[in-house]
Amino acid sequence: MVKCFRKSISLSDLWVTSHERLSDFYLTSWQRGDSPVPMLVIRLVLAVIAVGIFVWSLVNSPTPYWLIYLTNWGLLLITLLTLCGTTVSLFAVCKRIPDGDTLPWYVSTYWLLYNIATTVAIVITGLYWILLYNPEQKEQEEASQFWLDLSTHGFNSCVAFIEIVMSRTPLRLVHIYQPLGVALWYAAFSGIYYAAGGTDAMGNRFIYEILDWGQGGRVAIVIAASAAGLILLYAILWSVALGRDKISISLIRTTSLELPLTPPDRHSPSGMV
Repeated sequence: MVKCFRKSISLSDLWVTSHERLSDFYLTSWQRGDSPVPMLVIRLVLAVIAVGIFVWSLVNSPTPYWLIYLTNWGLLLITLLTLCGTTVSLFAVCKRIPDGDTLPWYVSTYWLLYNIATTVAIVITGLYWILLYNPEQKEQEEASQFWLDLSTHGFNSCVAFIEIVMSRTPLRLVHIYQPLGVALWYAAFSGIYYAAGGTDAMGNRFIYEILDWGQGGRVAIVIAASAAGLILLYAILWSVALGRDKISISLIRTTSLELPLTPPDRHSPSGMV
């Protein structure tokens, strides 16, 4: 742990173009061996779920207003994440991922989406159930609408969490600016949308009532609190990923008993060829 903090950070560490082990992007944390098939199966299931929810949401609200909601931004991101992750796993199964110090563009794209989509999805879930959910209003909605809301504000986070826990994809603290940047960009977009006279599907002068820029002070508090919550959540997810790796390395990804625990010392008589 101390070594990790003492290591100097290069520009490549700040982006998503290099990593020590390419296999971390297509193997699960809970397997022995180096077959990419288990993670491919998991990602195929997650992709089917995410695409299904995405199409359901589009069919339920086929209007241009679909694009203005943070929920739908998050849904689009999580769908792209699962599709991109599946692509990486397919390339690995077909042995199409080249070796090298620089990650292929599709692996870097997946890693970027992983950093952003998993965090944003869980933030959206928290904001919805804490600030926006209205039990009295939901009682008057149809059952199909309730399940759609649950899918877009609950199942999306389940998909994100499963991707984190089951994969070996690294989550670096230095990448925190990526989901934070997307969140702040949405806040800026909502302000620009308000200033341009945009409305929601019901004709209100805001996208979400808690982001009503007519009450700038309250909006500033909501944005600051949400940003702080995102930073805290990212730190928690980083801890989860770190714990995932520690546990899986000690219990699952162990050295084969047929191999020596350490390589022979070439300077000793027994280690000389």
